[in-house]
Amino acid sequence: MALPYPFFFGRSIVSYWLNKFRPALVLCIENMVELRADMLELAKERYGTSVLLVNAHAFRPSTFWLEMLEEADCENKRKFRCLDMAGVVSDEAGKYLLGKGLSDSNIIRVDNLKFDAVKQIAQREGEMLRRQLGIPGDAPVLICGSVHLGEEIILLKAFQDLIRRPGLENIRLIIAPRESYDLKKMIESIKSLGFPVMLKTACSGAPHRSSTILIVDTLGELKTLYSVADVVIVAGSMLTDSLGHNPIEPAILGKAIIVGPYTPSFNDVMNKFLKRGAIIRLQKTEDLADQAAVLFDNPEIRKRMGFHAKTVVEECRGATARYLDMIDGLLPRQSVKSGSTREN
Repeated sequence: MALPYPFFFGRSIVSYWLNKFRPALVLCIENMVELRADMLELAKERYGTSVLLVNAHAFRPSTFWLEMLEEADCENKRKFRCLDMAGVVSDEAGKYLLGKGLSDSNIIRVDNLKFDAVKQIAQREGEMLRRQLGIPGDAPVLICGSVHLGEEIILLKAFQDLIRRPGLENIRLIIAPRESYDLKKMIESIKSLGFPVMLKTACSGAPHRSSTILIVDTLGELKTLYSVADVVIVAGSMLTDSLGHNPIEPAILGKAIIVGPYTPSFNDVMNKFLKRGAIIRLQKTEDLADQAAVLFDNPEIRKRMGFHAKTVVEECRGATARYLDMIDGLLPRQSVKSGSTREN
């Protein structure tokens, strides 16, 4: 059964909605911004509902009306008082919950769930995709993933610098916009800088000029596309209001990764990679061309970074199993005639 969550309605509608579900457990992912305190309180009072917060790290609003709720400290504390357990990805997140009244014994440090979500790509898939894109076997490839509107200017200026350097003239650039609705404006921006553009859906496998920028106009393929890269730039991190995006997907493929200076949403993940020398985080975006040139000129550095990146991902897996154990402990149990117990 699925019912729309009654965020904007009164307590009577919330009560009716809860009665349809009679939830044994409310599972919150990363934050509780979009939940109502009165819903959680009513669920615990009537049905003994347990509340579990997993992968907690992002305690900030996403829209204006959510910001108004987030800033209402009383509302926030009421929600957090309903928590039975919380899995946090950083000490910072743990301190935040302690400040909201959650007991230290109910806070557990767990690695980011996103480490469990990634998987390897077969080498033949990457080779096949490279042929489909018309990229020669000896051409180095730079992929920029999750690019926000405005970042393409920073990336293209760095690319212009790169391909002017001896030995790097044949680099191929692939840009994957973060949002499909930005595609048209991004293409216009790239063309205004003097570069021809080819859409991924228009690729026939025929070779094209190295100066042609390949734009990904499909959805759900970025993970596979990373497999053809020599160097990956994880964007959404180049502008001052950026929050960063997930570097784990190219990391599991053993790729050398560069991110911009602004990655607050993934600081816990970034810190793991940075400690192992598995990622480059720019101090300023003007350094992008120089850092990329070092990687393209030194395959041994790319290999070393990729090895460490993949190792970090493999070492940090296991959050799913830990959360399943937490859920098992929070779900109610009922007696059966044999005297044993089982989960509802």
